[in-house]
Amino acid sequence: MSLFCKKKQITEELMKQEIVNTVLSMINSDTSITMEEVAKRSGVAKGTLYNYFANKEELFHYVHETFLCPLRDEKSRIFSEDKDPMEVLCDFTDYTFRSYETVSRYFYFMQKYRTVEEDTKETRELVIKPLAATIRRGIEKGQIINVTPLILAETIWGTIIGTFRSIEHADADRPDMESMKQDVIRLLKRLLIIDK
Repeated sequence: MSLFCKKKQITEELMKQEIVNTVLSMINSDTSITMEEVAKRSGVAKGTLYNYFANKEELFHYVHETFLCPLRDEKSRIFSEDKDPMEVLCDFTDYTFRSYETVSRYFYFMQKYRTVEEDTKETRELVIKPLAATIRRGIEKGQIINVTPLILAETIWGTIIGTFRSIEHADADRPDMESMKQDVIRLLKRLLIIDK
């Protein structure tokens, strides 16, 4: 690849990253997102934006994939660590609670643009399968109750998501996230760990 082509590719990637950052900023500020407004706020011509993304759906798909990359990397790191399965589950719970503020508004926004099938498939790949594999290791080691791993994985995820939904619907001031996380971890340990 020529130096010119490499520079052009780098420039395009930087421009796309700026567009992604603009869309994420608009989501966080609850701003209506149009292709025109994204182009304006990104500092690119509307035609340039359309050169990269044919429509808003294509733009949102690209933003979504870009947004998920660090989440995938971190969850992959957590689930690939050679730790006790229950410790991995606690690390996963901790990471999920720590990232709640960052991702909750984004995922709430994206629910309007994604199908239930897309969300289900993504959750299965990103969360449920790795949870089930970790649970399976815990069962094999005699540390976690012998229940179908997918059932336990869905139960764990449902417990975490249910906690987040209770936060969103709480009438009182913002609850103590650290305390809620510790409650969830205690509940999961009580549910999963075999008494010896």
